[in-house]
Amino acid sequence: MSERPEVITGNEIAALDDSFASNVAAIAQGRRIFDNITKATRFTFAVHLPIIALALLPALLHWPVLLLPVHIVLLELLIDPACSIVFEAEAAAPDIMTRPPRASTASPFSIDNVGYALTQGLGVALVLPLGYAVLQSQGWAEDDLRTTVFTGLVIGLTLIILANRDLSKPRLLDFSGSNPWLPRMFAGVGLILLAVLLIPFLRKIMGFAAPTVLPLVAAVALAVIVGLWLRLLGWIHDRRGL
Repeated sequence: MSERPEVITGNEIAALDDSFASNVAAIAQGRRIFDNITKATRFTFAVHLPIIALALLPALLHWPVLLLPVHIVLLELLIDPACSIVFEAEAAAPDIMTRPPRASTASPFSIDNVGYALTQGLGVALVLPLGYAVLQSQGWAEDDLRTTVFTGLVIGLTLIILANRDLSKPRLLDFSGSNPWLPRMFAGVGLILLAVLLIPFLRKIMGFAAPTVLPLVAAVALAVIVGLWLRLLGWIHDRRGL
C-alpha cells in the first residue's frame, strides 16, 4: 500500500479526491487567487507613480521638499496592508466560474494590466504636483503645502484601492462585497492621518502645519479630482468591455 502524506493541501485534496465538487472548488479558488494577485499588481504599479513624482519633481524644479523619509514610511503602512491583506481577502467575483479558461500565457504583469495601472497612477501623479504648483503660486507656506498635498495623496491612494477592487464596476465608491479587512484598513489609515495632523509632536516630525479649514478643503478638492480621473478610466474600461 502506498504511503500518503500526513498533511495535504487543498489543491492536493482536489487532485486525489474523485468528487467533481472538489475539483470545481479548487478551480474557483485558483481563479480567485489569480484575480486578487492581478488587482494587487495593478494597485502596486498605480500607487507608486504619484509617490515618485512628489519625491522627484520638487528636487528637479527647486521646490520645497514635499515627501520626507518619514512620509514614505507612513505611506508603506497603507500600501503593504492593501497588497498583502485587503486584496488577498477579496471574495471571488460572481462570474468567476462562467468565464472561459484564461490563456496559458496570461499574467498579472500583462501589458493591458500594467498599462491600465500606469494610466491610473499617471493621472494622480499629474493632479497633485499641479495642485502644489497652483497653491505655491498663491503664496502658501511650505508646511501648509505639505499638509495639503500629503493629505490629498493619502485619500487618493485609498481611492486607488477602491478603483482596483473590481474593474467590471465603474462606480468608484463601491463598498459592496464581503471583505472584512477593507473597513478596518480604512479606519486605521484614517486614525493615523488624524494622529499626524492633530498631535503636535507627530505633526512636527512630519513637517505639517496645524490643520485649518483651507488646506483641508484644498486636500479634499485634489482628492475629488483624483476620484474623477479614476472614475473616468473605469467608465472607459466598462464601455470598451475590457
